[in-house]
Amino acid sequence: MDSTRGQSNNFRDPARWNSVPVPERVAERAYTRVDVTGDGCWISRYSVASHGYSQIGWQNGGKRHVILGHRAAWAHVNGQVPLGMTIDHLCKQRRCVNPDHLRMLPNYENARRIAGMDWPMGSCANGHSNEHIISNPARNKRGERHRGTICAMCRPIYQGRGNWRTRHPGEPMPEHLLLASEREAA
Repeated sequence: MDSTRGQSNNFRDPARWNSVPVPERVAERAYTRVDVTGDGCWISRYSVASHGYSQIGWQNGGKRHVILGHRAAWAHVNGQVPLGMTIDHLCKQRRCVNPDHLRMLPNYENARRIAGMDWPMGSCANGHSNEHIISNPARNKRGERHRGTICAMCRPIYQGRGNWRTRHPGEPMPEHLLLASEREAA
């Protein structure tokens, strides 16, 4: 069953996400209704959605609009978020709306970041520049073909890691197959 049935076209089209500007009155409410923690996070007092982010809503012309709290707070301080851009938490606290803990990124860069890892902008997780990012034909869990992206410098390492684990279960990974973050931790 398609869980997006009945959703607006904005839901399916990333080019139109964030196309409704946040009214200044809503942005100000998101920015001011907070509880400050010891580590400098401003925790929003607004409701939290199932994904863990605070959200704030308003009515305009008979239509209901909802936006994430940190996006509204960003709009209050820095202006509207342009299409194709997203707001990332440096503090990793989803309810934080402190503009000093937020940064604007392209949707693509933000989607490449995973929990617990934050690598330099314009590079892969292992520090290779974005010029090494290539198209990677793959299959999803249902076996359907799709194209993803991968760093050409890291691809042999990831392929070797999978082969190593299959052939040597339970044995420690050799040094040449460790990722940069694993080498630092060792």
